[in-house]
Order: sequence, then C-alpha cells, then structure tokens
Amino acid sequence: MINVGIIGAGNIGHTFCQAALYYKDDLCLYAIASRDIKRAKLYQDKYSFEKTYNSYQELYSDPQVDLIYIATPHGLHFEQMMDILDYKKHILCEKAFTLNASQADRVFKKAKVKQCFVMEAMWTRFLPVIQAIQKEVKDGNIGKVMYIKADFCFKADVDESHRLLNPKLGGGALLDVGIYPITFANIFLGQAQSFKSQVQLSDKGIDLSESIEYYYQNAKAHLKASIIENQPIIAYIYGDLAYVVIEGFFYAEKASVYNHQKQLIKVIDIPHKVNGFEYEIKEVIECIHQNKLESQIMSHKDTINMLKQMDDLRETWKLKYPQEK
Repeated sequence: MINVGIIGAGNIGHTFCQAALYYKDDLCLYAIASRDIKRAKLYQDKYSFEKTYNSYQELYSDPQVDLIYIATPHGLHFEQMMDILDYKKHILCEKAFTLNASQADRVFKKAKVKQCFVMEAMWTRFLPVIQAIQKEVKDGNIGKVMYIKADFCFKADVDESHRLLNPKLGGGALLDVGIYPITFANIFLGQAQSFKSQVQLSDKGIDLSESIEYYYQNAKAHLKASIIENQPIIAYIYGDLAYVVIEGFFYAEKASVYNHQKQLIKVIDIPHKVNGFEYEIKEVIECIHQNKLESQIMSHKDTINMLKQMDDLRETWKLKYPQEK
C-alpha cells in the first residue's frame, strides 16, 4: 500500500482524490496539508484522510507518507520538491513542473541521489484516446503527419490576486494552458527545429495570450493559448491519408478520423473510468512497485524538453518570472 500525502487543498486536488479512490487497494489517501486547516478538514471529511496538517513541513516529515502529490501553484513547485526530497518521498507534481528547465534539472538530479520516483502530472500523455491515436499514426493509418493545430483558450474570470495573474506563482497562459498544445505537438511531431510566436502581455508582464508556429523538416504546428478569450478547445492532426479531430484534446475521451473527402472513417471512443487522472495515477503506482525512478511515458527528459521550449518562447517575449530576475 502506498500512502499518499497531498499539499494544496484547491480544486485540482479533488480531481486527484476522486481518481485515487479507484485504486484503493494500492493507494491510501493518508494525509493532506493546507495553510488553511479548514480546507484540509473539508478534504478529510470528503475523502477520509487519516491525517490533516496545517503546515507542509509536518506532512513531509511524517514517516508514514510514501508519495506526495503537489497541487500548489507552479511558482512554488521547485522549492517544495527540493524540500520533499530531503525526506526521501516520491513525488507526483502538477504541471507545469517548475518555472524553467534549470529548476527541473536540479530536482531530477537530487531525486536520483535520493533514489526517489518523480514525475510531472501531465495527464494528457496517459489518456487511452491519445495513446490510441499514437498507434493510428504509428501504424500509418493517418499517413505522414504534415500539420497539427491545437488551441486551448478560455476567459479566466478572476481578480488580480488570482494565481493566473500572479507573476510570482508563474501566472499567465503559457504554464497553465499553453503547455497542453505544446505537449500535443511534441507527442505527434516531436521537438520543432524552429518557431515563431506572438504574445499579448499584461501590464504586470503576464502572458495573456500567445500564438505559436512550430516548424519541422516536413511539417508544421500552429498552437494557440489564452486566458482572456473563449474559443473551442480542440486539436487536429492532418496526415496525407486522413485527419483526426479531437475535441477537448487535453482530457480526450473521443477522437474522429476522416478521409480527405471529409467522410468519417473511424471513431475512437474510450470513456474515462473516473475523470482521466486515473491513468497517470496507475503509472505512478506501477513505477513505484517496480522501483523505477521515472516513467517512460512522461520521462524526466520529456519534462525538461517541454520547459526548454517554454523558456525559449519566453526569452523571445522578454518575459522572466520574479524568481529568475
């Protein structure tokens, strides 16, 4: 049995807990820590946590905790993981893993020394529908992939104090939602050879919206992310034989394959058992049971490559987080 401790008692923690209960024979929701103890108690009442803590440090030092799920804002992840590894705990950390590639590299190096499993919770990579599309591409059913379009835009109705608009917490579209279209392009086309981008920055230096073009040897990807406008969250993969449409691609349960005459030729329909988080949780359980230090589906290299790409984008935008200045 793997005892899980959670730091951060916000919305995403509920999604994790609901999915974790699916694996109650392998995983125990053991402890939750929040700086607001009332929020931790609400979690305890809902999910039957054995322990609640008012400080993260108390949870880290609990000898019964095996794995810590980090559900705090991006800007806090690096220091939290470096602290957690001092206590030799395994880590599943919400995306974005850290603010930049340098921080991630330091975490992974320390994890190796401490012999701890660490993985970024990029749940999209684990979804059965995404993996089924990967198989379609690998088997040549789509033909040679030539173009990808992926958009994740929504209007965040939040005030200035919210993490999305707070530079210290890694606020902005890129780390919160831009990471999904970029991940999608990486899954199906790998790392781009070059890129162009446009960004809309706020007065505080937060990226509110961005449009990114990735260029490959014989392919292109157009990616868009925004926290100031509502648009359909959708992705397309165009091959020379067929194309795939995936609505809500970041949580996908369904994909439709069409020929170039726009005739539907296949539907991939795999409903989640719970909410989609169960697949990454299953991977964590299996890796820990097998004494692995990283996942092959979401490797340390994958995380660092993603962050390097976002670092490169921010460099062209002259955007630095306060911790980097």
